[in-house]
Amino acid sequence: MSIRKDYIERLIEEFAAALARILKARREQKFADAQRLIQDTALSTLGMEYAALLLADPASTARLLGSPARVKVLARLVAEDGALLQQQGDTATASARLQYALALYDEARNHGLPPDAEDTAALALLRAALEPVARG
Repeated sequence: MSIRKDYIERLIEEFAAALARILKARREQKFADAQRLIQDTALSTLGMEYAALLLADPASTARLLGSPARVKVLARLVAEDGALLQQQGDTATASARLQYALALYDEARNHGLPPDAEDTAALALLRAALEPVARG
């Protein structure tokens, strides 16, 4: 097995474990812990500060990340951040995060990474969460 493939598989495993910790913290309503985990995961898996990744528009951020897989990782983190904010009652910021996550998923797809079953489920949740905003 190549070193690159080993590295990618390790990153995927680390991301999956981090995502599980984020979901657990959110479920237990440990909001500060969940937010810290989102920030730590962005830094450890993407090599950049989470807040810095949100400064540009989704297309520019996707170009900065360089790989559709990395864009998808950020999309998932931003979606979790949006859900966390929504759970805390910050609907305006939550909506902005969810829209940003949806745009990042679009960028990943536009750059050659078709959605898998997990992405399809995440996209459905994003659209459902944003539907009341679009109607209201």
